[in-house]
Amino acid sequence: MQSKTDASQSEFSLEALFTEATKETANLSQVKSAAAFAMKFLMLGDEPSYVDKIYQLAELSAHLLKLEFSLESVLQEVQSGITESHPHALELITSKIGLGQYQLAHATPHLFVNQNLEKQVRTMRHYKEYPLAELIEAIITDVLVQASVQFGAQIDNFDFLNCKPGLNQ
Repeated sequence: MQSKTDASQSEFSLEALFTEATKETANLSQVKSAAAFAMKFLMLGDEPSYVDKIYQLAELSAHLLKLEFSLESVLQEVQSGITESHPHALELITSKIGLGQYQLAHATPHLFVNQNLEKQVRTMRHYKEYPLAELIEAIITDVLVQASVQFGAQIDNFDFLNCKPGLNQ
């Protein structure tokens, strides 16, 4: 009779372990997805949405670091999300630039609305030409600073100058 109870307890703990592993995996995939959106918002010049995504990424990253995920694994997910979605983001930016140029060509000059559109088109052109490695560095830096400041993540061993884990200690 006692062995039957032990078997059910083992089954229950395996289920709990599986559930916990699923939550952690979902968080890693959320990091990847949020990083892709953060890059897209940055390239579009949508500052409020970018800041929101950075804050979300920082919270997720801090949570994963507290669960004892390595800093390298979290940063790898951020980099992977950005790298994989970059070609699609470039297509979107190119399309938005074309639309903005068309609107500007057919708009009444010197209107405030057109000045905002001109600024947005300039911003998108800038980020379209921006090197991918520098986009990744900028987003990682923003995420880690917020994770540390807002959520108390321990990232003491990060080399911000070279944008990589493993600062000389």
